[in-house]
Amino acid sequence: MGKRPFIAITVSFITGLALGELFSYFPLTLIFFLFCFLLFDRRFRQGALLPVALLFCAGAGLLLQQLVSTPFRPGDLRRYIDQGEIDLVARIDRPPQHFAKQVLLQMEGIEIHGDSIQPVHGSFRLTIYHPDAPFEYGDRLRMRIRLRRPQQFGTPGAFPYADYREREGWSGSAGLSDLGRIQKIGEEGNPLLKSIYRGRERIRRKILASLEGAPAALLLALIIGETGYLTDPIRERFSASGTTHILSISGSHLALVSVLIFGAARWLLLHLPAPLLLRLSLWKIPSQWAALATAVPVAFYALLAGGEVATIRSLAMISVYLFSIWIGRSGEVKTTLSLAALLIIGFHPQAVFNLSFQLSFLSVLMIALTFSWWKGAFPAAPAEEERSRYRTYLIEPGRLMLLSTLGATLGTAPLTLFYFHQFSWIGLFANLLLIPLAGWIIVPLGLLSALLSLLGGEGFPLAGGHQLLGSFYDRLTGFFAEFPGADFHAAAPPLWIIVLFYGVTIWMLVRGVSWKWMAPSVAAFFIFFLGAGSVRFPPERLRVSFIDVAQGDATLIEFPRGKTMLVDGGAGGGFDVGRIAVAPYLWERGIRTIDYLVGTHPQMDHIGGLSYIVRKFDVKETWTNGRPRDLPFYQAFSEALEAKGLRPKVISSEAPPMEIDGCRLFFLNPPAINPLEEEALNDQSIVLRLVCPDLGEKGFSLLLTGDIERGGERRLLESGTDLKSTVLKVPHHGSISSLDLLFLSAVSPEAALFSVGRNNPYRHPHPDVLAAYQALPAEIYRTDRDGAVVIETDSSGWRLKRYRESRIQKIRWRSSLPTQEWENLKRAFSRF
Repeated sequence: MGKRPFIAITVSFITGLALGELFSYFPLTLIFFLFCFLLFDRRFRQGALLPVALLFCAGAGLLLQQLVSTPFRPGDLRRYIDQGEIDLVARIDRPPQHFAKQVLLQMEGIEIHGDSIQPVHGSFRLTIYHPDAPFEYGDRLRMRIRLRRPQQFGTPGAFPYADYREREGWSGSAGLSDLGRIQKIGEEGNPLLKSIYRGRERIRRKILASLEGAPAALLLALIIGETGYLTDPIRERFSASGTTHILSISGSHLALVSVLIFGAARWLLLHLPAPLLLRLSLWKIPSQWAALATAVPVAFYALLAGGEVATIRSLAMISVYLFSIWIGRSGEVKTTLSLAALLIIGFHPQAVFNLSFQLSFLSVLMIALTFSWWKGAFPAAPAEEERSRYRTYLIEPGRLMLLSTLGATLGTAPLTLFYFHQFSWIGLFANLLLIPLAGWIIVPLGLLSALLSLLGGEGFPLAGGHQLLGSFYDRLTGFFAEFPGADFHAAAPPLWIIVLFYGVTIWMLVRGVSWKWMAPSVAAFFIFFLGAGSVRFPPERLRVSFIDVAQGDATLIEFPRGKTMLVDGGAGGGFDVGRIAVAPYLWERGIRTIDYLVGTHPQMDHIGGLSYIVRKFDVKETWTNGRPRDLPFYQAFSEALEAKGLRPKVISSEAPPMEIDGCRLFFLNPPAINPLEEEALNDQSIVLRLVCPDLGEKGFSLLLTGDIERGGERRLLESGTDLKSTVLKVPHHGSISSLDLLFLSAVSPEAALFSVGRNNPYRHPHPDVLAAYQALPAEIYRTDRDGAVVIETDSSGWRLKRYRESRIQKIRWRSSLPTQEWENLKRAFSRF
């Protein structure tokens, strides 16, 4: 197979896994193209060894992917998702993750108690809504829980969180607020890991007791992988500066610590007494002994960091590279990387589809290829004697960091844009300072203090220095984040363009293409990525999107001439739907400006997510009902408006109708004078009726009702206002308190939309409400079931699309394959 068999084997195996995934959606198409490839490739017809062997590897990958994608086996915990309360015994599989108000436990199922005891298998995440839950790694717990699938928004552009977690091996998630529903019944786990994780917990407590604010949160994240104390402002600063990866202990941290330990070990070995050094050199040279000495401390750091999946994958890469140094093959970086990838996907085939795996391996691969290309494109000139020290301590490290940053950017930027709609150009410069500062100063000093803290004493050693250093680091990150345009957002490029970019870039780097061709080619790709993704093509006619924000509301109206209106933005706080679902959808639509931002009423599930929208978008005008609330989410909204110099316009039913691009907007609620009692909050919602008479033969109208209840509905009826509308956004998510049959008869919608969350605690929509709407001659749509729902209009009328229905579906083998595959092909080439 040539001089580098592992590279060919790994690429073939990964290709097979990818084909195995495609086979679940396009089996006939895939078989056709594979048959044509084998038929017309001369090497296969001649029985050449290399292509046949690679085909075998690809076939193994395809088969393995199909096997791991098979339906649930007996005892699989996923069988119990959404099946009601279960009595489960499980073991804490990793150290707890702490947050300000809750603790997350990674659990491994053992058995379910019912009429009999059934053994089960599968991992799940348990959230305990108590900051000091008294549990640790290895504890065997018995609990009564309801297992759910992790939240995944059915909205274009939103990160597929549930799919991501399932590929990581999660079977579901659950939550408990009552510690009485969970009890410890035993202890298990690896004794060595238990000791390390208990030390980790002592370090956590001492850092929290000795430091405060951003420095404490940063040190916890960088030393022991506790990211739960990172606030949204801290995360946004790192995101805008292109340095989010620093907050997660993965490749860069372990690599820099490895370099530091390796350098120190090699220096100590070279300064051993000559006889001892000579005796050791008979077996291995100092670099090889240093590699061996580096392996254990780096593994300890990875475990101290909590042993997260991404951390262990990075540890595997570094361990394989250290092993290559030990056996004298350190120059084969690409082969080493291929072997590490093969080991990881051999144990966990689904890893190849996970973002952390893709980012880690593509960044390392691109760094290695960039260094190799640079050496060929710019051969090193003989250093002058008088400049050797200058080159050694300044030029060489600077070039090392620059090439590493460029390579990592080439490897990660397209994926970051694809998954998160973000490109931070300032990261090219920020990483040059922030990575070495974290990896060679903050982390080593933090680890030293952590080890010293385990020896005794109450406080965290060098706490004052860590406080100053952490504050400086946070301010430096903020300095980069505040550059104009640093945090650039755009629509995700098509997947085939990303694959083409990686293919062309890797080919040019391997072939040693001149920088005169390399630079313009890479620049052209990025200009296309960012330019095409930031250009908006407004709809020719009215377009309304009911965004899936779980339990909450968010409606986007795009007018024919380009103006936009966003009515509500879902919940905010720790689970900021504005950031997770609404903003990605807007970027996916190419929207950067919101002409009218409407907060119907001051409740978390309606305006909580608008704070993020105000910060990230160019908002021209804001409307509210003028009823403030002294709650954190409303204060955050007010502060965001104030920071942008926006003064909300108070809306009431006395406001005159408004003309927007050929449509007429009526303000039906709230009344100008209204009490401020808590129970009246819902009935104070802004109610909008949009009428577009030129759309279709009958025109088109939309009624957005916020959370009004019977009192508000009856007030609208008594006002004599024309309520009849083509589409109705059902009041208050389908609550029984908002069901008024007279109101429903007056609206007489052709389509009704319930904006609700899956398995929401309020059990919306109420069965009686559903029955009332189903009795109407109207189509019923629900965001929990259909995902985002979009209404498109034209001169002939209107039509409605459901996001989940528009996505490609796995083939059902007992149904007609050609029909299903044809539908998938149409879905794949259509835009929602």
